[in-house]
Amino acid sequence: MQQKLLVSPEALAADPRISSRALRPDAICAVAGVPRLAELGPRNTRFVEPTQLRDPVQRVVVLREALEHGIRLLFVEVASPLDGVLLADDLPGLVHPVDDAPQEEDALHAVNVVQLLRFCLASAPVETAEALAGMPTRHVPRAAMRLLPPDAPIRRMHPLRRLMGDPSVPVYLAVGIYSALRALPVAFIPQFHGSLLVLWMIDILTAVPYTWGVLAMLFAPRRWIRMLATLTTITTFAAPYVYFWMHGRDYPPFVVAVIAALTIASISIEVVKYLQERALRRRYRSARVAVTVRMIPVRITQAPETSQTTAIQGSAVG
Repeated sequence: MQQKLLVSPEALAADPRISSRALRPDAICAVAGVPRLAELGPRNTRFVEPTQLRDPVQRVVVLREALEHGIRLLFVEVASPLDGVLLADDLPGLVHPVDDAPQEEDALHAVNVVQLLRFCLASAPVETAEALAGMPTRHVPRAAMRLLPPDAPIRRMHPLRRLMGDPSVPVYLAVGIYSALRALPVAFIPQFHGSLLVLWMIDILTAVPYTWGVLAMLFAPRRWIRMLATLTTITTFAAPYVYFWMHGRDYPPFVVAVIAALTIASISIEVVKYLQERALRRRYRSARVAVTVRMIPVRITQAPETSQTTAIQGSAVG
């Protein structure tokens, strides 16, 4: 259940293939098309071999598996700069380096699955259609569905069934129910003289811009967008409470306590999200060499003795 419903970004960050490298978080988010690293985990990412993407036959097989299981991003480890160049030549504009490895070492690249689908449909439409034949679309992203031709031989699921198969639906459903019911207790407070419908509409209409504002305020690349997002977040967060206080007076102490608790809880949730993202970005930027060290083979040139020192040829890489 945890693997189906939770992205588990910490599990991806702990993967030795990730933790042993110094990566660029902004590059990974840009390729994946997400604002936060916390949206990427083992559930929606996958590691593939360069040969799987270079070979046109294996490529469409990888594509189908990725689409069928809701994979958003493919990580590719290349053993040498030449392998990286060959991979980039076979997939022009799709292969993006996401680490800071020196040119003479192996490197990690990333490929967006939706962009890979676009490339395969353009370069090999017949082979791609054959590979996708009979594929259920329950977990296929909406962006990928828009690229698929109407006559593609896939098993198109009803949109409602696809929606219920999305692991993020329970989270968004819980947020929606909370927003819809947050105004209900106000009906039992006689000191409130405003419209319950208006308060409810304010709660519902400010939910989406509030969510966007929090994400953009923390992670937008441009300063003016962060400033606009900060203003949006403050406005949408305060709007229901401003209306509540403008249309009532002499509220009992427990009402003030509940509102204060809700405010503190909301702020605490966003602070936790921010700290989680900061921690993930630090982990991605710092290679954990002490934990995972990539070694080249060693050769013992002399048998160890009690009175002699063993000479070992070899060194740590990475």
